[in-house]
Amino acid sequence: MTKDKKNINDLVLLDMDDVCNLTKWGKETTRNTFAHDDEFPAIKKGKKYLVELEALRKYFSKRRV
Repeated sequence: MTKDKKNINDLVLLDMDDVCNLTKWGKETTRNTFAHDDEFPAIKKGKKYLVELEALRKYFSKRRV
C-alpha cells in the first residue's frame, strides 16, 4: 500500500517486531510494554499482541516516566 492510496478508513496494525524496529527497543522491553503497561494501546489477538499505528503515535505524543 502506498501513501497515495491511504484513506481515512485504513487500519494499520503493528506487531511486536514492527514496534521493535520502529522504536529500536529490545524484544524483552517491547514484550513487557505490550503485556504490562496499562496505558499502552495493545490488543491481544489469540497469542499475538497488536497495536494500531495511530494509537501508538498518540501514546508516544505524551511523556511518560
